[in-house]
Amino acid sequence: MFLMLASSAAALAVATPIHSTEIAHASNAYTASYKTQSTVRFHEVEARFANRMSVPVCRWQADMAVNRDVVAQGRPVAAFAKPIHRFAPISGSHAGGCTAARGLIAVEIARHDSARSAAAVFVARQDRAVLVNELDGIHALSVKGAVTGG
Repeated sequence: MFLMLASSAAALAVATPIHSTEIAHASNAYTASYKTQSTVRFHEVEARFANRMSVPVCRWQADMAVNRDVVAQGRPVAAFAKPIHRFAPISGSHAGGCTAARGLIAVEIARHDSARSAAAVFVARQDRAVLVNELDGIHALSVKGAVTGG
């Protein structure tokens, strides 16, 4: 039998952009910046056996995503801000409580994140064409008058 002791999540975002690009489109200047964000979920369980002491186990899963933020004329454009790629999650477990294992888990996640950093930059660079297509779509709607009131 397993007893769940604690479950929590933590988000670790990189403070500096991994890539940024300038786009001139329909007389507007857009700046797209890309950042990685790791989210870690902790789940502590404790095996209960009748004939021995229980030992907690910390199970964890980390997800890494590349997020896009777009700014036009100094203002964020929420319609274009979104995650553009999610890497396959990594997971593991450590004997003992999650509080004690967080340091070891953070080192393991940092190692995986640094291994995926080149791929994250590649994904961010490839997104420029996607963003231009999204801008074209919005511009086409506004020029044709497809969005009308009443």
